[in-house]
Amino acid sequence: MNLSLTIDQGNSSAKVSVFSGTTLLQSHRFERLAPGDLDLVMAGHAVTAAIYSSVVGNDSQIEELLSAKGVRTYMLDERLPMPLAIDYATPSTLGHDRIAAAVGALTLVPGRDCLVVDAGTAVTYDYVTADAHFKGGNIAPGLSLRFQALASHCVQLPRVDVGGDIPTVGYDTPTAIRSGVVLGLVAEIEMLARRLGSPAIVLTGGDSPLVADRISDNVIVDNDLVAKGLNRILEYNEIL
Repeated sequence: MNLSLTIDQGNSSAKVSVFSGTTLLQSHRFERLAPGDLDLVMAGHAVTAAIYSSVVGNDSQIEELLSAKGVRTYMLDERLPMPLAIDYATPSTLGHDRIAAAVGALTLVPGRDCLVVDAGTAVTYDYVTADAHFKGGNIAPGLSLRFQALASHCVQLPRVDVGGDIPTVGYDTPTAIRSGVVLGLVAEIEMLARRLGSPAIVLTGGDSPLVADRISDNVIVDNDLVAKGLNRILEYNEIL
């Protein structure tokens, strides 16, 4: 059975996933992907094709390992053909993870406009139309950066994290900060969705479970969204 491999190197960790067709078989996360890690993931798997996406620059050792194993490898950048038209003024500055998440959302919700929200270190909001056009998006600080900014720049405010009560209105300073940060992100998502005409909201990223249940609209949460999008881009290039 021929398998495909997706490599998503983000700012703080890397995710390697193995697919059989469109079926996700397994995923592994590493702080920073090393050739030995990739070798272990591929052991026992007949991987014939791979796609490599990195927001921190490609690792030549990873590329060399894939080449040595005879794996057809596609490097994700703005020049790679993909099932998505990018209507973005500066496609070379568009994050690879944002492209992959957009393709993944269209795979999950075909025929609908999508607001794709990746709630990680930064929060990215990307608008993709039903006819597969990436129209653009916004970038904002993630939850951890918001907590950190308040503690760093407001002398009398304590450092707070997401663990704890999140009431609609805070009843003390920690809950006021926690609710302001978390519910502020929820409000951003809901406001943008309304302004875009109520597209499908697709959430991914480490903080997505925290906000998903608090959004008044129906949402789709898929923390494998980027991997699924990468796999779809790989499939698209394999049949060209």
